Amino acid sequence: MKKYYKTVLVMMMLFGLSGCNSDNSYDGRTGLIGGGGSSNVSVQKSVETIYSTVMLESSKTVYSVSLTLTESIKDFNNAPTEENLNKARRDFKALALSYKRVESSYVAGYNSDNMRDLADFYIEHFIKGSKAADIPGDLDKVFKGSGALVKNSLKGITALEYTLFGHQESSASIIAKIEADEVERTASAMIIIDTLSKNLKKIEDYYKSDATFTANSDDAISALLNVLVDNAYKLKEIRIGDAAGYTVKYKNDPDNTRLEYYKSTNSLEAIIEILNTHQSIMDSGLKEIAIAGNSSPEADAILNVIDEMQSICQSYGEALEDELVSANTLKLYRAANILQSNYTALINALNFTQDIIEADGD
Repeated sequence: MKKYYKTVLVMMMLFGLSGCNSDNSYDGRTGLIGGGGSSNVSVQKSVETIYSTVMLESSKTVYSVSLTLTESIKDFNNAPTEENLNKARRDFKALALSYKRVESSYVAGYNSDNMRDLADFYIEHFIKGSKAADIPGDLDKVFKGSGALVKNSLKGITALEYTLFGHQESSASIIAKIEADEVERTASAMIIIDTLSKNLKKIEDYYKSDATFTANSDDAISALLNVLVDNAYKLKEIRIGDAAGYTVKYKNDPDNTRLEYYKSTNSLEAIIEILNTHQSIMDSGLKEIAIAGNSSPEADAILNVIDEMQSICQSYGEALEDELVSANTLKLYRAANILQSNYTALINALNFTQDIIEADGD
């Protein structure tokens, strides 16, 4: 009998060491076990590369772009001409798309409550802003001199978009309003971009000085994967589904004004930038991390659907705002759903735990 128990014990030990019945190197703990010292070094290097080439670099870029936009808006404030407005509009697009790279990889908010609040409430209000908030209506009062820029929602990217573009209005239309009675519009744009630039500088400084993300590779991978799956969910539900009428909330009720950058017709470009960021993260080290965790099929599935979605985006003949109700949009939505599921599969394959995704039940 003792011999039997000894045999069983040896078999159990071998089972644990070999990682039987599991595709990754698992020792009973949550988190990637790299399978040896050299693999762990490789994983840590991949984490650091993702951090430096995607997160730190994107934070530097968006802050630099904000300074360029500040100068353009300053010129527009001093001389509200169509030429100066069009230059500010081009620089706004650069800012909005640069911020998509920051937002799509925003581990700062995962690791720090203060940094999460910064991004959620002081920079981008498309997703986190109250659905009851009337940003255009509040800004119209400011422009006419009967309101003030006191709310956080009036000093972010969404507000700046309305200040420069109105509701898909021509530059001539915006200039005409300024010349008529919207005397505070250009001054408001200056306040908004100054606030945005300062907050974007805080993000750059955080990534420069904080070592939380790179301190522990398991924690870093868990944070990154949860940020990516949440970002994929918001891409599917909020940036595509709500506008196209595919979600429960707006079933069969498409409305292009729900798109993220409807006012400036940059919504498709924003989606492309999000996808490019996901691909950059995979190419910079997440694919290598998946290989170290024996999860190459899951990583390949993510890359394949990203490639498919990029191809769908390129097949639009017009802006997404103009082709919202189309076969392309339905394919894009379905592919985004697969992308979210594939990230969940990778999280499970690498032995991490997925956080509960915050669904918007407004």
